[in-house]
Amino acid sequence: MRRFVPSCSVLVALCVFAGSAQALTRHRDDMCSEPKTKTDKWKSRPEVAGMTILIPPGFVASGGDNGAHYYVNGDHRSITIGEGRGMGLMRYSDVSEIGECETVIAGRRATITLYHWVVEDAHLSASGDAGAHFGAVARFYPTGSLRESYVQLVSNNQSDLKYFRELFWTVSFAGAPASPVATSATPATLAAATPAPASDAPAATPSAACAPAAAASAPLPAPNAVFDSSVVHMLLADVPPIPKGFEVLALQFSGTGELSGLSVAQSDLPDEAQHELSAVVASNLKPHDAHAPSTFLLRIDSGDTGLRYTVLPMPACAH
Repeated sequence: MRRFVPSCSVLVALCVFAGSAQALTRHRDDMCSEPKTKTDKWKSRPEVAGMTILIPPGFVASGGDNGAHYYVNGDHRSITIGEGRGMGLMRYSDVSEIGECETVIAGRRATITLYHWVVEDAHLSASGDAGAHFGAVARFYPTGSLRESYVQLVSNNQSDLKYFRELFWTVSFAGAPASPVATSATPATLAAATPAPASDAPAATPSAACAPAAAASAPLPAPNAVFDSSVVHMLLADVPPIPKGFEVLALQFSGTGELSGLSVAQSDLPDEAQHELSAVVASNLKPHDAHAPSTFLLRIDSGDTGLRYTVLPMPACAH
């Protein structure tokens, strides 16, 4: 019987591919993790679709077209801000998607997608733009009265995508929670896993948030009516366990049932765990029950046997 013995070249290729895949996975995860960079020297700019964004030093306004605005830093770095999905402005036919991840920024579900393409000069015509180019696009999905919008970062240096990624977290929207880089707030979070015993800790509520008395007294939904805990449990199975602690999320829905705000009201979990829970839960919310209050709290307790969820009323505003 003939036995198949892989050649050295095949084994080397497999190892290189595996290493590249692991590097890409780490890069994608980094793009959607909350940045720590200070932005005190960045300039605030009002933008399209009710967006406000901080522009980093070195980038200057460079006009716009088709409703999009441009900021450039030299010949090879640019920021584009507009309505829609983004990357539609690219004039190249060989653009490849090399990674994507999902998160929550400024209370809105957002997808960050990485792209790569190569520019080739015409024969005997040097443009100064030839070579590899990289792009990162943060797409903010429509919610309530806020239209779909995007922030696009392009550079010929792939490391710039990670270096300037905090740009996406400086975004805020009118009527929505501010993003954590622009303020001290942290992204919303939610999670699901195996049931855990009830926590003895008292239910925490935010001191600043409140709801009208009529809304605060409306019947509360069950946790499983708010989000799909089975899907969340499946998504969290491949990440490090959430440490012991708790988190309280403030959820707000518009009159049409769209999520209009999701923020962490109180938590003793590490930032990384908060971010992990927020991104997973926000992307698995169920349609809002019209009979439920438009704003309420969701408490998540993490214990030895998993996560436990409790829906709590938002405190009524004082008259």
